[in-house]
Amino acid sequence: MPVKVLEEKVVLEHPSGSSAEVYFYGATVTSWKYQEKERLFLSEDTHLDGTSAIHGGIPLVFPQFGKASNPSAETAELPQHGFARVSRWEWQGISVDSDSQVSVRFRLTDAQVPEALRQKWPKKFRLICTVTLAAETLTSTIEVKNEDTKSFDFNTLFHTYYLVPDISKVSIKGLSNVTYFDKVANGPETLDTDDSITIDREVDRIYIGVPNDDVYIDLGYGTSGNFILKTINLKDKVVWNPWIDKSRRMSGFGDEEYKKMVCVEPGTVSSYITLNVGETWDGGQTLSIIP
Repeated sequence: MPVKVLEEKVVLEHPSGSSAEVYFYGATVTSWKYQEKERLFLSEDTHLDGTSAIHGGIPLVFPQFGKASNPSAETAELPQHGFARVSRWEWQGISVDSDSQVSVRFRLTDAQVPEALRQKWPKKFRLICTVTLAAETLTSTIEVKNEDTKSFDFNTLFHTYYLVPDISKVSIKGLSNVTYFDKVANGPETLDTDDSITIDREVDRIYIGVPNDDVYIDLGYGTSGNFILKTINLKDKVVWNPWIDKSRRMSGFGDEEYKKMVCVEPGTVSSYITLNVGETWDGGQTLSIIP
């Protein structure tokens, strides 16, 4: 299947009409089209020139999610969401090319991290990001290898932005009876007893230790064009919409764009993953269109 390698990005195309774009900056997926219709949100105000993090698509969070609450944590000096999304990754080529799917790979090592950020977390590591496009699915995986002389701890997350026609029509199912930490209220942890999540205010929740891998995301497209999110080796889910006030304070994000997006983000962020010397860890997500 066609894979176009351009100066700043890679474009994947499927015979079904599906396509995807991945920027070398952050290994960020910025577009996924199913039946030639865009499915991911990308802010009209974001920058794609490597001057700041991309707001939209699927940015990769590593090795820190929020600011570390413990000042003695190894990642305490890093900014929110770490450095993977603001580093330029290396093109590693096509790993699968068949009639049904195509996979491309990107690599990031500590040597490629901006020096100011590298000094804040001076570990030796290797990340491999693989993006796989099929007719009705988009799969993103990340592999982390510890190439340091000591073990290290990290968070990781796929910060996935979905494009929605109307935020008031969004419904997210699969997180009922799961405890979440409410970042807007700064806690406490709360058990979600609702059958589904709807958005009518600022929402920023970390669902902790989600027992099921699948989440159903009804984006308001009617009977077709919604999603099943399947996660791989990631125990938490984050649900986020900045709503009115926060949207106005955010750079690289339009004041009214909260109406057109919702983030449902699989990761391991409520606690750290410990990786010993020479070990490898991997996780990921598959987004499946419901025809």
